[in-house]
Amino acid sequence: MKQPLHFIAFSALALLLQSCSWFDVGTKSDIEADEMYRSADGYYTALTGLYVNLGDNKLYGANLPLLALEPLSQQYAVSDNEPDRVAWAKFNYQTDAGETIVAQLWLTMYNTIVNANLLLSQFGSRASSLLSPDIADVLHGEALALRAYMYFDLLRLYSPAMSVAPDARRVPLKTDFGFGLGKQVTTAVLLDSLAADLTTARTLLRKDPLLTGQPSPDKYLSYARSRRMNYYAATALLARLELYRARYDRAAAYAREVILSSKFRFITTAEVLQTDAYGAEKRVDRVFMPEMVFALNNEAVLSASRTYYEGLTHDFVKSVNAYQEGDVRLHWYFRNPSAGNKINLIRYQRSSLATDSYKYDDPVTPLLKLSEMYLIAAECALHGVEVGRPATDWLNALKTARGETAMAATASSEEIAAEITREYIRDFRGEGQLFYYYKRLNLKAVDDGNANGNTVSIGEGDYTLPLPPYEKQFGYGQ
Repeated sequence: MKQPLHFIAFSALALLLQSCSWFDVGTKSDIEADEMYRSADGYYTALTGLYVNLGDNKLYGANLPLLALEPLSQQYAVSDNEPDRVAWAKFNYQTDAGETIVAQLWLTMYNTIVNANLLLSQFGSRASSLLSPDIADVLHGEALALRAYMYFDLLRLYSPAMSVAPDARRVPLKTDFGFGLGKQVTTAVLLDSLAADLTTARTLLRKDPLLTGQPSPDKYLSYARSRRMNYYAATALLARLELYRARYDRAAAYAREVILSSKFRFITTAEVLQTDAYGAEKRVDRVFMPEMVFALNNEAVLSASRTYYEGLTHDFVKSVNAYQEGDVRLHWYFRNPSAGNKINLIRYQRSSLATDSYKYDDPVTPLLKLSEMYLIAAECALHGVEVGRPATDWLNALKTARGETAMAATASSEEIAAEITREYIRDFRGEGQLFYYYKRLNLKAVDDGNANGNTVSIGEGDYTLPLPPYEKQFGYGQ
């Protein structure tokens, strides 16, 4: 029976992927699965389509790293000329603009999940006849782990924290590609399912060139693997997930595996910004690419950053008081004299001139990175798990790499926990992860953005986005 591809907009993909040698499927949105998967190229195209969808400005191209989640972290001053954004930053999600963001995130994520489900359904006898077993396994593992990444973020957005309501049933689990509704499952059950999928994905990704260290002749696998959902990305995601449900022993083991792989390293100060004798930029890396376990290639994040964070009228960073002098992360900020010395976030900033493109790596959104693994290891050690080193050692490895003063080995548990929070504030700017950190711990009051001891109160309900109204009609939202 032929299965129509109802969800992927191939006309858009054609424009975005025309330079990819494996993309040659035409532009009809109703192309059939039987036709799509008649050759190996269909698998490459479908998987690449998932990455393109993830890079859309409704997801990781704008909303999730910047526009939706960063204002909720309380680290920015939002322009009074945008009352809906001001309301959003105060956890009022019921404005017209707020409801649009809520619906965009939900619909685009589930749209992409359905596409992933269709691809996953094709890894059977047909795949084995078109792809070598190793290639098929890697592609299969990528798709499975990407779906888990999406579901986990849906859970972190639309469901109360695991520590608050493990039996909440707000995020339906849909593993097919039809029009039927997903299963109503609890947060705890969904997390079990995602952990199982990621465990399977790790097994499938055993032939990942990033893990084996052997280059692949395959045109897809020869692509930079840190820009794909690779073996270590699936492992890092498991570390994040297990920490979320307070299984510290497992989280520590996965985080240590990523750290001890030596595939990733902290960036050096000299690599962040190189200038000539006149101060002109020669080479720039404010994203810290050597640390990226998984970074999503996309251009949309540049536009979102330029419009809302690098200009003269939108969101400004409240202060850089959280950083010590000499911290390499201070390169992420610019005190703009044209905006009354307000502070721009310039983490994604780059020249728009084609002649300057050599100065930068491809634009990416950070999704999983090395520093988070060190913070996970530190937090697990703080909870009494044997992680090979005390919590202060893991924390100080990050602090030293950033140019911050190390903590004393005699620091108390309370001091270590507070410093872990401060490092989340310092290290995830422009990534959307700080809000998730606050939510996981269900913090009642958080830093107000000035790092001077003042706080902003957050109610338990503020941490959970409302479901789109039509989802409630189907019985979700318990």
